[in-house]
Amino acid sequence: MINPVNFTFSARDGKEIFYTHWPLAKDETLRGVVQIAHGIGEHIGRYDEVAKTLNRAGFAVYGNDHRGHGRTANNGKSLGEYEGESFWNDAIEDMHEMTEVIKSEHPDAFFILLGHSLGSLLGRDYIARYGSEVDAVIISGTAGYIKVLGPAGVAITNLLVRFRGSTAKSPLIESFFFDQFNRKFKPNRTKLDWLSRDKHQVDLFDKDPLRSEKFHIGILQGAALGGKMANAPETLKKTPKDLPMYIFSGDEDPVGEMGAGVKRVYRDYKKVGMKNLTLKLYPGGRHEMFNETNRKEVLEDMLDWINKVIS
Repeated sequence: MINPVNFTFSARDGKEIFYTHWPLAKDETLRGVVQIAHGIGEHIGRYDEVAKTLNRAGFAVYGNDHRGHGRTANNGKSLGEYEGESFWNDAIEDMHEMTEVIKSEHPDAFFILLGHSLGSLLGRDYIARYGSEVDAVIISGTAGYIKVLGPAGVAITNLLVRFRGSTAKSPLIESFFFDQFNRKFKPNRTKLDWLSRDKHQVDLFDKDPLRSEKFHIGILQGAALGGKMANAPETLKKTPKDLPMYIFSGDEDPVGEMGAGVKRVYRDYKKVGMKNLTLKLYPGGRHEMFNETNRKEVLEDMLDWINKVIS
């Protein structure tokens, strides 16, 4: 294992997309590659511990910062900003170009896609479009299409984009999306208590200079649309039925409706005939299981599943 290295690639529209590669040393045996898709408001650098754990198990790791996020956002100077037509489609196509970079460097390697939160929704739509290029998928902190929040989020953000434009900002809509998650954990110490029981990890994220707090409505519209797209019957049906999928979450993750939404996602994939599904819910776990108090257990469980799939 050696230090991670940073690069950029030019997307199909010329946008420079930042990504990080955690490579193996030349004398280490490559067992496969993992591409990580991060969540809304964060960046790929937050997955350093996850990536290095995978490195030690023989996997090279890659991941890009989505548009408006991390260093793709003008090296952190334009966090939360997006001026394109469809954040959702741009994010998925950027991920696919990231995949092409990976496969050009490791053409015959076992390929795993790992998505967390918004990245899990992107990943689920991704495998409906490009599933033949993926050997296994890991889904962390995902969500079903929440009955009230889902349709309301799509309708409100569509309306705001129509009348105010996609580059406007709306603190009210940000509150609609995020503040409600924290209400489950009152009295609150921070605005981010819903992320993890580990106070140190919450504080690290709160102080992260590459954390996005404010968003153009176009990004929020993409997130709202993503919840609908990832859970749409046609998306589920297009997913390769023999693709191994590992779904895990905390059973106190408000994004996953305290486990209920995650179980619904699992059942929906079962209904369309997916044959190799695994679901793991961690008691007491919140949204970021990779940053939870039992993250060592979470990483070990993930590696156990990967080893079984590869063997």
